[in-house]
Amino acid sequence: MVGNVTVVWWAPQGNLAAALADEADRPRPFPGIDPQPDQPLRIFLAPNREIYDSLTRGRLPSWSEGAAFPGSGAIVLWSVGSPSDLRVSLRHELAHVALRRRVRHSLPLWFEEGYAAVAAGEWNRTQAFELDWHLLAGPALELDSVDRALRGRAGEAAGAYALATTAVGMLQRWGGPAGLHPFIDALATQPTFDDAMRSTYHVTLDHFEELWAQDVHRRYGWLAGLGAATLFWGVIGLLLVGLVWRRRKRDAPRRAALDEGWVMPPDEPNP
Repeated sequence: MVGNVTVVWWAPQGNLAAALADEADRPRPFPGIDPQPDQPLRIFLAPNREIYDSLTRGRLPSWSEGAAFPGSGAIVLWSVGSPSDLRVSLRHELAHVALRRRVRHSLPLWFEEGYAAVAAGEWNRTQAFELDWHLLAGPALELDSVDRALRGRAGEAAGAYALATTAVGMLQRWGGPAGLHPFIDALATQPTFDDAMRSTYHVTLDHFEELWAQDVHRRYGWLAGLGAATLFWGVIGLLLVGLVWRRRKRDAPRRAALDEGWVMPPDEPNP
C-alpha cells in the first residue's frame, strides 16, 4: 500500500506491484481536469487470463488488458506486458477514473476511450498504421461506428481506438491553450453531451462529426493513399512474376529441344 493506493497481486509480482502503486499515487494532472482530492484506489494485477476474467466478471472482450471501475475506485490490469507498457495501461485506466469522478454520468464510448488514450500518450506509430489500414478499408467515418467497433474484434477495436484518439485530440486542439478544460467543465454541468458541445465549441455533435471526418482524411488520408498505391503495385508485381513463371514453364520444352545435340566447342586459347 502506498498512500491511498492498495495493490492486490499474485506472486512473484511484488516489485511490479510496488512500482505501480508508487506510479498511481503520484499527483499527476489529466487533460482538462483539475487535481482531485485523494480518494482510495485499488489495483488488481491479474497474472493470467483466468484471473483477469474472474475479476472483470467476464464482461470484457478477449483482447482487453485493462479495466477501470470508477464507482468502486478499482482498476484491473492483465500484468503480462513490460513494466513500461503496464505504466501506460495504468495511466489509461487512471484517466477513466479521473474523468468519471469529474463528470458523474456516462459519456459516448469514443470520447471516454479517446480521452484515456490522449491522457496516457498512446498515440504512436502503431496507431498511425492502424489508422492507415482503417482508412484504406474505406468505411464511413461515423462516431457511432467507432463506438460499435470499440466493442468488436481486436482488429476492429485497434482502428477504432486510433479514430477515437483523433476525435478527442481535435477537441483538445480546438480548446487552444485551455485544451479540454472548458469542454470537461461543460460536460460536468450540461445535461447532454450535445449541449456541452454547443456551449463550448458552438457546433452540434453532428456537425463536429462531419468536421472530424474531414480532419482525419486531411491529416491521415495520404497514409491510406500511400497504402493503396503500395498495394496496387504489389499486386501488379505479383501478376508479372506469375506471367514470367508461366511463360518460362511453357517455353521449357522448346528450349530443351533447341539444346538437344548441341556440343559446346572447346575454348580457344587467349592470344
